[in-house]
Amino acid sequence: MAAGESMSKSRMNKSWLLVAIALWVQFGDYSRAADVSVKIADKEPPKQIAESIRKTLQPKAVLLLNGDTPAFEFWFGSEIPLKSKPASPDKALDAFQETALLGAVAVGRGQRDYKDNDIAAGVYTMRFGLQPQDGDHLGTAEYPYFAVLIPAASDTKPDGITTFKAMAKASGKDTSSNHPIILSLRPTASDSGDLPKLNEPATDHKSVRVKVPAKSGDEKTSVVFELVYKGHGHIQ
Repeated sequence: MAAGESMSKSRMNKSWLLVAIALWVQFGDYSRAADVSVKIADKEPPKQIAESIRKTLQPKAVLLLNGDTPAFEFWFGSEIPLKSKPASPDKALDAFQETALLGAVAVGRGQRDYKDNDIAAGVYTMRFGLQPQDGDHLGTAEYPYFAVLIPAASDTKPDGITTFKAMAKASGKDTSSNHPIILSLRPTASDSGDLPKLNEPATDHKSVRVKVPAKSGDEKTSVVFELVYKGHGHIQ
């Protein structure tokens, strides 16, 4: 075989090898993304959560699993208090009182928040937050609703945090940026179907649609919303 022909075949083999590697990476990434699943499990809230908060939570968790590994484990309140009963499903998030306790969450390794910051693995409470209307956050998110994550040791009473300032400080005190740890919440127009379920409510956003029990005055109800577990806003 001529030397030129041998070199040509060698280059061809290398090209095919590079294509094969690229395809393997591409389909490997797709496979990992496709492995995310959601299920409900009978599971008590973590012991790291203060008892006064634990007893307000449901004894079951919404699990987001990456393969067999939990990425997020959510415990929602047994009866989240509302300002008023929502007029329609897409108005559900307007009924929450700021700083209201939504529940608790155990976060696995490698997760990021809506600010695209690392979330330290651990156990957190979740409170309802509204994006500040101060001009600094203009255009960073499509919706102003957030679950604010607070390290369990810093939030020990259901009504222990009552202002946005206190909530933001408790959430961000151990982060490198001092910014609170946030997950985006999005309204949904429909409250029907089997829930929880995975969804992609916007480009590059992955969420879990959940239905949680709530109470307005003496009237029991429920609310449905999207909790974004992957994706981030327009970072400034």
